[in-house]
Amino acid sequence: MTYHREVIGVVLGGGRGTNMEPLTPYIDKPLIRLLGKPLIYYPINNLVRLGLKTIYVISRDPNKVGNEVGQYFGGISMENVGQRGDDIDSALKMINEVVGRGTTIISFGDVIMPQDAYELALNSHVNSGKPVTILMTPLSDLQGYFEVQADDVVMINKVSEHKSGYAWTGILIAEKEFLTSLQDFNGSINDALRQFRGNINIALWSGWFVDVSYPWDLLSAIKYLLSDLGETRISKNSDVSPRAVIEGPVIIDEGARIDHGAIIRGPVYIGRNAYVGNNALIRNNTSLEEESVIGADAEITESLIGYRATVGRGSFIGSSIVGDESTIEPGVVTLNVLPSGVEVSHLSPVIIKGKSIAKLGAIIGPKARVGANSVIYPGSIIEHNRYIPPLSILK
Repeated sequence: MTYHREVIGVVLGGGRGTNMEPLTPYIDKPLIRLLGKPLIYYPINNLVRLGLKTIYVISRDPNKVGNEVGQYFGGISMENVGQRGDDIDSALKMINEVVGRGTTIISFGDVIMPQDAYELALNSHVNSGKPVTILMTPLSDLQGYFEVQADDVVMINKVSEHKSGYAWTGILIAEKEFLTSLQDFNGSINDALRQFRGNINIALWSGWFVDVSYPWDLLSAIKYLLSDLGETRISKNSDVSPRAVIEGPVIIDEGARIDHGAIIRGPVYIGRNAYVGNNALIRNNTSLEEESVIGADAEITESLIGYRATVGRGSFIGSSIVGDESTIEPGVVTLNVLPSGVEVSHLSPVIIKGKSIAKLGAIIGPKARVGANSVIYPGSIIEHNRYIPPLSILK
């Protein structure tokens, strides 16, 4: 799509993300991998698909982020900028310093949405002729989200209680005069919005979006990303046994090996150099990241298996996250159905389009080890580097 004006993208990459523990002791949240790519890749890719040629990424570790994502975007001018301070106001204040011209699309680096949402926001902004556009979406429970209060004065505030309303999607489109106002008010978005009272455009997005604030949000992100997968794609450099069963849609990346009798029932992603053993079953919105290993007769469903993680023979991993380089020994079972009457949304803000998560298995940090034949109760969190002895019952 071509716009008759210069449009520049800014992605707020953030930092470690303390709410993402125990997954982030060694990497920042933007670099957690989903479907073989870092989390921050997805908002950047949406901006690239809009036709933007210049994108700034503001993050705590700009060199590392740049090295991770730059490989995917040849021909795009990617500028990686170190963030001063960990809050949104600090990042917003910097935008006018690094950009300061044309139309700027600001996007959170940890929000996953379809490219259509970005297109809707930009078209609405261009047609409105106003200096700033905010993209919001309706939610039945706003706890933990930024609420857009579009009354006489537009305000954006974090919500701590259960209530319905409109959530900020993390997309804001601004002209130079609004960016200058942000800097004048030290990055305070509400002070800048007051300055432009009556001259603010509000765009409404009614599709899906996932704000990755907590580990289990990654599972929702996988589900929605795979929902766009309409066909099976098997790399010619993979090794799939003729006695394996592949029921699409499935992505099997290069170097992956699928052994005899394995069943892959999509939507599923199997990463580079991953291995799926004899008679294993991989199904329903699962992502096996690079060099992960799934033992014979294991079953994986609705889960994220991290880089170089191993799941042993005969284990069942459901609605769970297994951190990078962790080991699940043979025969481990994760229980993933929450007790009757208990909703994850009451423990923390994980509502996706107004629906509570009904299942949640284990959240296992990097380099942990769970001993053979252990049973892990729903919602259990295992810290990084922790060792769980065999035959344990973890409640």
